Amino acid sequence: MIETTFDSADFPAAERFDRWRHLASRSLAPTDIGAEDPERFRATMRHIDLGAVQVAAMSYPSLHCRRTPRMIRRFDPEYLNVGLIVQGAQAITLADRTTLAGPGDLVLYDTSHAYAAEVIPQAPRAAETIVAQFPRSLLPERTFVEALGERVAGDRGAGALPAQFLAALVRDADHYAPADGPRLAAVFLDLMSIALTSGRDAGREAPTRDHETVLMLRIHAHIQQRLADQQLSPVTIAAAHCISVRHLHRLFENQGRTVAAWILHERLARCRRDLADPRLRTRPIHAIALRWGFPRAADFTRAFRRIHGVTPSEYRRSADDHLCAQSQGVVTEG
Repeated sequence: MIETTFDSADFPAAERFDRWRHLASRSLAPTDIGAEDPERFRATMRHIDLGAVQVAAMSYPSLHCRRTPRMIRRFDPEYLNVGLIVQGAQAITLADRTTLAGPGDLVLYDTSHAYAAEVIPQAPRAAETIVAQFPRSLLPERTFVEALGERVAGDRGAGALPAQFLAALVRDADHYAPADGPRLAAVFLDLMSIALTSGRDAGREAPTRDHETVLMLRIHAHIQQRLADQQLSPVTIAAAHCISVRHLHRLFENQGRTVAAWILHERLARCRRDLADPRLRTRPIHAIALRWGFPRAADFTRAFRRIHGVTPSEYRRSADDHLCAQSQGVVTEG
């Protein structure tokens, strides 16, 4: 299992909150994050890569965050988030409805809808949350749309299945190999499907994971691990999984994107994150593009502008301006 860790204590006190804020936005989805006492901020994160499913186990003091309509218009990776409250509480407001979730509860939200959340620790302990993030297309929309912004009890019934799985996954991450990622992702998605459909419609069966769905999870992981490879293509992907190119294209028909469109989407997402990262401010844009599989700067600029409406340099300047406004306590998103 590929795992990375972050501890704000490894940095000077004046930098801790900003470093956490940028890491959280890059690891999950871009959000405005604020803390009551940035100068005494202490947080940790363990990021576990399952390929199509990304898991982040976090601890932090009281904070608030929001994803605004402007952020969604600017870029929407179309991810679904499942948050398990381990310690403390979280209030999330979505579509003018506020839900309070406590220890053992699951909350669902996605990058396509505006939301605001407030994390409330239980003094003297920090708040703890485990968040799983994955493409919305990996679950049928009818499975989760009614549950967005709702609390799902994770200490009993069907909701306990994904909750216990996430807790065990984080606890035992060292015992898994990278090759286990796609299978673990498939298990988690199965458990979420059961939790979200149980009791909602007695006549509806929870989606099951057949061989082709597991194969798709492996293909997603393969793509994400090889985005920098300029030779990545439907031909190489199909060959790596011992299937025909026609079979590969048929699998992606249910994802709502072609294979090439999915590769482009993921590459642009990585470029966008690097462009917004203040630690990479001095890295040339063409170097960022090359890092994620764009050998021609003109092709990258054209593709980036088509998706985001601005050039890469304009996006970077906008991110710098937004960072400056945040550090001065100025709210610019709406």
